[in-house]
Parts: sequence; C-alpha cells; structure tokens
Amino acid sequence: MAHPNAHESSAEEERVRHIGAGRYYVVWIALLIFTALTLFTARGIHIPHPWALLVALAIAFAKATLVALFFMHLWDHGGANRLVLVTALVFLALLMGLTTLDNATRFQLTNPPNERNMRAMPPGPDILSPMVEPRGGLAPERSQK
Repeated sequence: MAHPNAHESSAEEERVRHIGAGRYYVVWIALLIFTALTLFTARGIHIPHPWALLVALAIAFAKATLVALFFMHLWDHGGANRLVLVTALVFLALLMGLTTLDNATRFQLTNPPNERNMRAMPPGPDILSPMVEPRGGLAPERSQK
C-alpha cells in the first residue's frame, strides 16, 4: 500500500523537475544588470563616503539573494533549507557587526590612515626622529668623525 502523501510529494517533485530555463535566463540578466550597476557606481558616479558602502552592500545583497533563491533552489524548496540560510545570515551579520563596532571604537591611529588621523600626534615620545628629544626639545648636535 502506498503512503497517502506519496502522491503530493511526487507532484511537487514533478513541478520542481520541470522548471524551464527561462527563469534562469531572467535571473542571469538581472545579475548582469546588477553587475553593471556595481561597476557604474564604483567608477561612473561619486557617492559620498558612508553611502557608497551602503549602496555597494545593497547591490551585493540583491545579487546574493538572487543566487541563493534561484540557483541554489531555495525558491522551490522551503523548510529546513531556508532555516539554515537565515541562521547563517544572522551569524554573518553578527560577526560583521561586531567587527565593525570593534574597529569603530579603537584609538584613531590604529585605523588605516586618512586626513584626520594623519594630523594627530601619537601618544608618547617620538622615538623615530633622531633630532627630537622625548620632551620635545632639540637634541644636541652629535660630533661626526
């Protein structure tokens, strides 16, 4: 005797198995458009500093969503697969967020150089300049032989 849900399961498998290639072409064209948009925003227009990163991340998120939903078949198969994806995304956001917060709260000279922190004086004596004493005065001339 066949299982009562066997007919429903095979009908869903048939639907998933007979998906045409047209959907993949549409997703591929959308990915090409998003890639061109990424290139245009990086080289074609100037976006102010904090917004450029947000625009780039939004485009990358859209492309990753298309790949995950259609090429990884999450659109057709739900349940545990979607739960695993959402859990992975939550942990990825948590790790990226904590790393960003850690970098934002550091002493400014430990971050990569920019105009603001290149003008700041480091804490403590300048041990790299031979003509400056630790207290800020000029070092006495050394005799050269």
